[in-house]
Amino acid sequence: MAVDKHSEAYDLSLFEPDKKKSATAKKNKKPKMELKESNLIKLHPSEITRAQRRKKNPIIIVGVSILTIIVAVVSATIVQSNVLLNELNEKIIDANETITQQNNLSAQYQLKIDSRLSGSVVQNYAEKNLGMTQATNARKKFISLSDGDYGKVIRDDGSNNVLETVANAFKGMWS
Repeated sequence: MAVDKHSEAYDLSLFEPDKKKSATAKKNKKPKMELKESNLIKLHPSEITRAQRRKKNPIIIVGVSILTIIVAVVSATIVQSNVLLNELNEKIIDANETITQQNNLSAQYQLKIDSRLSGSVVQNYAEKNLGMTQATNARKKFISLSDGDYGKVIRDDGSNNVLETVANAFKGMWS
């Protein structure tokens, strides 16, 4: 059949294989070598799908589940302890800042107290408000001891020094 250039239909017979050519091609081909029998096992399609299915072992399922739970609990514990540690560190930092501020205030107040309570201020307050006077040499009484005076222990109250106590303990053990 001829193909018209202006035709909109296709001639599909051009694409069909020739029966004569294919028959002669089959005769001309050399026979293939026979394959040796292999060790392959031929399975029925229903057996193939059953073999492809994954076997579910309950021990493995339980083991993996327990391992997953343990990992989750350990991870949650680590996260919780880190959060708690951060909170405690923040409290410690705040407490240290408060202590530093209180120490600074204490030092400031001590300086104010020391400046207000100098020796002359205390003496003036004692003289004016309390009626006190400073001691003079006339009021002071001095005691003098002669060189010959000494003290002597008449009675032993049992107080020995450490070495004597240790020596007496060893004497008691060996006697």
